[in-house]
Amino acid sequence: MPNKLDEISRVIGNIEAEVRGLSASVADVRNTSAEQHQENRDRLENIGERVGKIVADMKPLARTVATMEPIVTGYAVTRWKIAGAFALGTSIITALGWIVSLFAGKIIAWLFSLFR
Repeated sequence: MPNKLDEISRVIGNIEAEVRGLSASVADVRNTSAEQHQENRDRLENIGERVGKIVADMKPLARTVATMEPIVTGYAVTRWKIAGAFALGTSIITALGWIVSLFAGKIIAWLFSLFR
């Protein structure tokens, strides 16, 4: 019987040692995760501050863009008007050239007939 009790005591001692080891491991994991959590929180706060700074820097730029937008739109409209006028002028000159080329022979013959 003493052998069995000794063995049971030894097994219980081993279990106690393993539980202590596991408790230490759990404590280490908790400390490590708490450190990582704090590290992540610090990084997020840093990112939040940087985003806030970017937003503050962008506000004047947004006002400037809002001021310039109608001017740029006006330039675009003017550019399209100029392009349209150029296309219309080119079409008119082409039509006149075509008409002149159609009647060029008749006009030259008529002019020569005036001098005979």
